[in-house]
Amino acid sequence: LYNTYSFFALYANIDGFTGQEAEVPVAERPEIDRWILSELNTLIKDVTKYLEDYDPTPAARCIDQFVNENLSNWYVRLNRRRFWAGAMNEDKLAAYQTLYTCLETVAKLAAPFAPFISERIFCDLNAMSGRHAESSVHLSQFPVADETLINSELEQTMDIAQRLSSMVLALRRKVNIKVRQPLTKILIPVLDPDMARHIEAVKS
Repeated sequence: LYNTYSFFALYANIDGFTGQEAEVPVAERPEIDRWILSELNTLIKDVTKYLEDYDPTPAARCIDQFVNENLSNWYVRLNRRRFWAGAMNEDKLAAYQTLYTCLETVAKLAAPFAPFISERIFCDLNAMSGRHAESSVHLSQFPVADETLINSELEQTMDIAQRLSSMVLALRRKVNIKVRQPLTKILIPVLDPDMARHIEAVKS
């Protein structure tokens, strides 16, 4: 989580991103932004449900899974070039705003489990953006899921893309083919029309 925040802070400082810029509408952001925001709001729903059931362990695991797999390993890794791009255009701004939202929301969700690092990230972000009157993450409102941003179809499509990528990496390791060495093709057994549609959507 802190490495992801450090990545954001480094480039936000270089580009002068403050968090006070006019929001790029979510519907106009790239698909990968809409996906991570969908996952984020699903996370809010899941964590809230577990905590309301007095079951903190799966809540903490959900946050861990979101940060490590979806946010750090997938979103940031696939979007680094957007942050490295030259001028602050709408696409780059959308990437900053999306990552800012994820970091701020995760800080609030993780506050009961990791109070000190959550406080540090929340306060650092708020010092930049001034979005919150509260001086502490522990005084801020707990996040509420925005159902309109949840796209289960998109989440399933990206989940298949992630699992396919992991399996291909595992196969490469098994036969000692380096990651940078292009493959002529990969063959994927398609089990049903739904799976075919999901794979087609992320083929590129």
